[in-house]
Amino acid sequence: MYMIRRICVLVMLSLSVFSIKCMAQVKILADGRLQTILERHIEYNEMSRTIMGYRIRVNTFTGENAKAKAFALKQEIMDTYPDTRAYVSFDEPNFIVKCGDYINRLDAYEMYLRLKDQINTAQIIRDWINNPIISEEDLKAPEYFEEDLESNF
Repeated sequence: MYMIRRICVLVMLSLSVFSIKCMAQVKILADGRLQTILERHIEYNEMSRTIMGYRIRVNTFTGENAKAKAFALKQEIMDTYPDTRAYVSFDEPNFIVKCGDYINRLDAYEMYLRLKDQINTAQIIRDWINNPIISEEDLKAPEYFEEDLESNF
């Protein structure tokens, strides 16, 4: 019994010493240029609004009324799936309709399956995407990567 008390006292003392050591503060001394580099890195990341990720290429239109068909499909996707962004890009002579901003292929797969039932030309592709949607306000913000095709043509 005496031995058990002694072990308990030793354990409690070691825990109290450990907790005292945990309250220690650390002061970091570093070159001031490190802060400048860190600030520039943060500034660059704020300017860069796109990252490499995945989108779903829904369809490609060429020929007469290709632009109208592409924008009609974009609107249909946005009406059917209001939480998904849709994009139209022009790669001469094609108007390409894409949707979504997914960081990895697995995230895009669920939407791909839903679209594949309606449109059999849907494919998951690697593409530059906008930063992920975090809040409802992000859905209303303009797309960063999409060109204003409606006024250019």
